[in-house]
Amino acid sequence: MGKEEAVLRYKTSMSVFKKWAADGLFSADELLAIDTIIADKYGVSLSSIYRENELLCAENRANIGNDT
Repeated sequence: MGKEEAVLRYKTSMSVFKKWAADGLFSADELLAIDTIIADKYGVSLSSIYRENELLCAENRANIGNDT
């Protein structure tokens, strides 16, 4: 399986799991664990830009603007 196909399969799988999490079938913490398992299955690295996990803490996110 090529890299493009691996990413496609990863993204497709994660879209299903994200929908199920949104429907309340499991928690956000469980979704993170599933993300790691699915990424490992398809060979998507932990630092890949294609990963579904949020790399920045939501509390620390901000838009950079011009406050002059």
